[in-house]
Amino acid sequence: MTAPGTTRVRAGWYRSGARRRTVTLDDARRMSNSAWANSSRLITGLLMYTGLGWLVSRWVGHQALLMAIGAMVGLALSYYLVFKSLAHESREDEKRQGSVD
Repeated sequence: MTAPGTTRVRAGWYRSGARRRTVTLDDARRMSNSAWANSSRLITGLLMYTGLGWLVSRWVGHQALLMAIGAMVGLALSYYLVFKSLAHESREDEKRQGSVD
């Protein structure tokens, strides 16, 4: 049994504004994988650095302050990783479209 080749999936209003376009199944998979990866980065960064702030605050004694600082640092680093990965995906899409055209 072989996998389907170029099955096209209809994109909704979120993808193309007022027009309707079709996207390939591979593009839909890439978008889904990107969404999961970016959501995971945000949640993991927030939890990890808040937990690190909590651990350091237990050691030092300023619990609320260091947890808040850890949460802000975690979100900032997570956003940095998200934007970095989106820029990389954008460059890969441009390369892919350049090789197809």
